[in-house]
Amino acid sequence: MYRNFKVLLIVLVVIVIAGSAYAFAAANTVPDSNTGYGDSIVSGYTVSDIVYNYDAAAPTTLASIAFVLTSDGLLNTQQPEVQISTTAGVAAADFATSTCTVSATAPWQTTCTFGTPINVEDVVALNVLASSSQP
Repeated sequence: MYRNFKVLLIVLVVIVIAGSAYAFAAANTVPDSNTGYGDSIVSGYTVSDIVYNYDAAAPTTLASIAFVLTSDGLLNTQQPEVQISTTAGVAAADFATSTCTVSATAPWQTTCTFGTPINVEDVVALNVLASSSQP
């Protein structure tokens, strides 16, 4: 008889612990935000008016890229954080990334400057990573 009581008590304790964990996880909320990544369709944002700026000292190299970033929704009106990368070649060493400056109001005028200019002939794709979820 005591053995059945012990088993029942253990099962009851496990159910209470599992229920508590479920209730805690259900209480977590994540705010809505826009985010997108891509080279042709970017969900959450529209990239337009792309301008490739050549280095004045070496006109065969790319010094910066500028574009306009517009939010596709009203989920989050804060200024996005933008990073840009160009795929120059196929090796990991040929991959350049730049943190960009973004204007304070939408539509966001964005300028991304590379520390070392990139050879124009090596650029084969433009990828934009944008997120309005900032810490």
